Amino acid sequence: DVTEVDSQSGGNQTIVVTGEGFASGAIVTFVGAAGTDFTASTTTFNSETQITAVAPKASFLNAQEPYGIKVTNLSGLANILSGQINVDTAPTFNVASGSLGTLSDLDRAGSNLTAITGTDADGDTITFAVQSGSLPTGLTLLSNGTWSGTANAETSDTNYNFTVRATANSKTTDRAYTITVNAPILTGYQSVDTSVSGYNIFAFTTSGSNITANFTNAVTADVLMVAGGGAGGYGYGNNDMGKGGGGAGQVLFKTGHSISAGSYTFYIGNGGAGRANGSNAQPSPSTPDGENTTAFGLTANGGGNGGEGDSWHQAGQGGSGGGQGARHANATTAITSNKTTPAGWTSYGNSGGVSANGNYSGGGGGGAGGVGGNQSGGTNDPNSLGGAGGVGIDLSSTFGTNLGENGYFGGGGAGGTYRGSQNSTISMATSQGGLGGGGDGVASTDRNSGSTYQYISANRDGQANTGGGGGGAAEDHDGVANEGSSSGAGGSGIILIRVAA
Repeated sequence: DVTEVDSQSGGNQTIVVTGEGFASGAIVTFVGAAGTDFTASTTTFNSETQITAVAPKASFLNAQEPYGIKVTNLSGLANILSGQINVDTAPTFNVASGSLGTLSDLDRAGSNLTAITGTDADGDTITFAVQSGSLPTGLTLLSNGTWSGTANAETSDTNYNFTVRATANSKTTDRAYTITVNAPILTGYQSVDTSVSGYNIFAFTTSGSNITANFTNAVTADVLMVAGGGAGGYGYGNNDMGKGGGGAGQVLFKTGHSISAGSYTFYIGNGGAGRANGSNAQPSPSTPDGENTTAFGLTANGGGNGGEGDSWHQAGQGGSGGGQGARHANATTAITSNKTTPAGWTSYGNSGGVSANGNYSGGGGGGAGGVGGNQSGGTNDPNSLGGAGGVGIDLSSTFGTNLGENGYFGGGGAGGTYRGSQNSTISMATSQGGLGGGGDGVASTDRNSGSTYQYISANRDGQANTGGGGGGAAEDHDGVANEGSSSGAGGSGIILIRVAA
């Protein structure tokens, strides 16, 4: 009555043999197809037409299937029923019961889960299917045990429990598993960077309006706050001089900052607005400072604007001071930073560079990592050069190189360059903004005796989301109005929050 035995399931197999002519003392032998036979452990004579045989299941070998059954009476009379019993073992799972993985909100693809595999002693193909329970919506278990699709987002961490059935030929085995889909760590960010191994870096980059950041759970994070950079000094025409570079926005940084679950309002400061060349009249208002960035009840101060000229507007004091413009009463006085340092945080900001009380180039704006450079050269000096912007702070070891300017933040803007009565065909150098988003200074030659003046500038605006200061303007003088170049705008700020993945 048995045509199939699971040799690995343990225990004994009872087999009822029916026929004719059985005698007491008869022996039952199982005849292997490849020549290996074994005798039943016990044989019970029930009647001339029935015998009950018992044998260990493990004695049936897959390599010997199909087994025949031989009944031998004590008289020697025997007969064989050939090809009667096959060996078919249930498949086994290679993956232990329990969790197949946890999907984060940032990467809910099924490819992140452990694939289910199994082994079948008979070499039969194993197929897998969910027998009971439920999977995360969006995920599918394929028959080969791999996963396809992407789980839907959850509003709270959710566990899914289910049972998988492995089928090989007619044999099945079931096993229970779990998949967890986590809710978002936080919402409201504009982008996320995963380039630093083991971390998710959430970037808040939209400046000029309030942003609501919602933390689902309490977290410990590394936090960066950068204010907007100040604009470069403005060129308003008919006054030969270079203007100061804008100061970088203040940089606040803290590792291991504890953030409670809940909603927070962030504000990311705009950079100071650059201005086009104006009339010979004093500009009003002066080139603006960068805006403050606020979060967690803290404020990073915007960068100071670059200085203009004469006694009109000196450089502004900010997270980093702006560079002084030439021919100002205070041109040789460095503008210091007004950065604040909350308890437990590190604050970055430096003084701007200086110029001179004459027809010279402008000083560079201060950077988060260094002071602004002083202008070089004198009046009508063919080698005059605006001060370089102060270097920003290198945070690439924490936030990688995809954000800021290769991981630097808060570069100062460079001062504008004025070289006096130089022929317009002479190649001119522009002063360089500080690494960390600082804008380059503008350079000018003077128009004299009918020659054509020129302005040269590379990237005068501070880079967005770095807090870099804008490059200073330049102008030249021959009694013609509106001959000032535009000043560089400051770069907007940024907030970065790094959380362990």
